[in-house]
Amino acid sequence: MRIGIYGSSFDPITYSHLFTAATVAHRKRLDKVIFVPCSSLRHDKKLQTEDHHRLQMLRLALATSSHKKNRFGDPLFEISTVEMDALPGETYTYDTMIHMRKKYPEDDLFFIMGSDLLAGMSNWGNAEKLVTQFNFIVMSREGYASADMIADDPLLRNNDEHFLIMSKGINMGISSTYIRDEIRKGGDPSFLLPEVCLQYIYEHGLYKRILNE
Repeated sequence: MRIGIYGSSFDPITYSHLFTAATVAHRKRLDKVIFVPCSSLRHDKKLQTEDHHRLQMLRLALATSSHKKNRFGDPLFEISTVEMDALPGETYTYDTMIHMRKKYPEDDLFFIMGSDLLAGMSNWGNAEKLVTQFNFIVMSREGYASADMIADDPLLRNNDEHFLIMSKGINMGISSTYIRDEIRKGGDPSFLLPEVCLQYIYEHGLYKRILNE
């Protein structure tokens, strides 16, 4: 099988996340996309919601996409809590991919990422091992020229065969930050994320204040 590993904070998950996963799966012929919500232990992420809330919203969102099947008739999307369950020091993307390789030793794995992350990729934990041992699907984003960013970084350009660059073909300017700001300011973010997730946010009073201030 061809499996995409989609890591993000999903704080909250948006329709852009779901569209990205479906588009990558279709165009890169993936048999499964595994959503991996990051751990609150990661110091490079400023999370605004506790892990259990982000995980539950992700579950609710994927339940609305249960009709999406792969060529074997199995669900196209699933969730892994490998990062949320990790111990301190085991939350790097490299650790996640090693876990996935052990779980799916016979399958082709691809880490799905946005082109904006290429700029700091060489500074990730175990970056050299990560880039030389695994493959990546890079979603182009406005203002971030994927090919140029790879060419500007010695580690990335000397392993550019590991990077598959693609464009969604449409610019979906929906971000978790925008949704959080709308909620915080009394706006209406309807139609930017699954309704069931929005209702969960309201029911639990999420994003009313900024955490980690």
